[in-house]
Amino acid sequence: MKKFINRDAELKSLRDLYQQDKKGVLTILYGRRRLGKTTLLKEFSHKYDIPYCYFMADRAGEESLKLSTAIAMSTALNEPLLQSLTYPTWYDLFTAFDRFRPKERKFLLIFDEYQYLCQVQPAFSSFIQKWWDEHWQDENIMVVLCGSVTSMMYKETMAKNAPLFGRASAQILLAPLSYPYTRDFLPGRNDNELVEMYSISGGVPRYLELLGKYKKFSDALHDLALNRSGLLYQEARYLLHEEITTPNTCWSILNGLGNGTGRISELGSRLKLPANQLTRYIELLRDLFLIYREVPVLEKNPQKSKKGFYQVADPFLRLWFGAIYPYESFLEFGQHELVAERLRPLIEAHIAHCYEKLCRDYVGYSTDAYGCVRVGRQWGKNYEIDVAGVNLRNELVVVGECKWSRRKVGMSVLKKLKKKITDNNLPVSPNCRYLLFSKSGFSAELLKIAQNNSRLLPIDALFSKNV
Repeated sequence: MKKFINRDAELKSLRDLYQQDKKGVLTILYGRRRLGKTTLLKEFSHKYDIPYCYFMADRAGEESLKLSTAIAMSTALNEPLLQSLTYPTWYDLFTAFDRFRPKERKFLLIFDEYQYLCQVQPAFSSFIQKWWDEHWQDENIMVVLCGSVTSMMYKETMAKNAPLFGRASAQILLAPLSYPYTRDFLPGRNDNELVEMYSISGGVPRYLELLGKYKKFSDALHDLALNRSGLLYQEARYLLHEEITTPNTCWSILNGLGNGTGRISELGSRLKLPANQLTRYIELLRDLFLIYREVPVLEKNPQKSKKGFYQVADPFLRLWFGAIYPYESFLEFGQHELVAERLRPLIEAHIAHCYEKLCRDYVGYSTDAYGCVRVGRQWGKNYEIDVAGVNLRNELVVVGECKWSRRKVGMSVLKKLKKKITDNNLPVSPNCRYLLFSKSGFSAELLKIAQNNSRLLPIDALFSKNV
């Protein structure tokens, strides 16, 4: 049996909802594919020994879906009669289900891949809404609507004009696991190996499970993402085609971002799209948590800043669009050796980018300890600081450099970091700490100085006791 990893907060939320005094509880659980939504619901029902009925929809016709739902309900309730009847309407099926459902203890009813039910029968959310208002909200039942197409789940359940708007007790958005949990999936790996694996997985549980059988990053990359039969070779396309009705334009935007084109004006020029059209697609991708907007951490009004720069949020998508996709035609013809040689610097740059992001997360996990209210990057016309944390007075209280390199970090890196601050007159707190992150360790000189300077912190492992 697979070990269930983390999701403690989500399990607690589900348990608290189940234990609410009011009888009927409607919950929306959503998030992109591969994040373990189904596994979470199974763990919830089994851990707390909750009576449940689980139905996973597909793209079959409505009558077939109705029959499959009846079979799931019949099996869950151990009532063969349920699947031997015919149901002219969904209301007839719900009526039969309620007749046999136990009433003494709250029953858990799960509709998984809910978006398929709505695609096959566009009025399905209205059916649920009517039955909820007239029956289930006053009965001893917890209904979970679970879906992997974020945009449709929002449209069907959370938008103001959605039939189910205002009915749900909670909306749980499942996100990728944070980096420290990578070790639970990949035990026995050192920190550098874990960073490399994270640059493929990005904390997506299914990807981490696939990586578990590989000892070397290069083997995992080749078999999963560079091989036409690899399980992740078509992943970017599957994700976009499931989530988005305009995948071609969004594909082009992600491709541009993956290649370092991050400003709206540059993207518009590259895609030959006017700003108002481009903004619509950008907002869609942001709503799906596939991209994010980054501004220098010292900006006082980030929302209004003209220095915004868009990045691909998901490490695997960034790897695909930033490195692999330009060579896809070679991979289609099996020219792996040629591609591997050309990809090497791109892959290293991608891992270095992920490493920098993880270093910022490392500080973000302990903002109280560092006195930060925001953590990010700081950059200007002639400089960039990889890690920067600011206090309430908008002063730098943490600055850091990240080196994903085979060289040890020495005093020259620290001196360059301090020079960036002084040359650009950046506001610095008197107790500002200097964090140096390194893949390959530090020079003896720097380590000796750090022993007598509490404001200088050399860090070569990103796992913290505080996480």
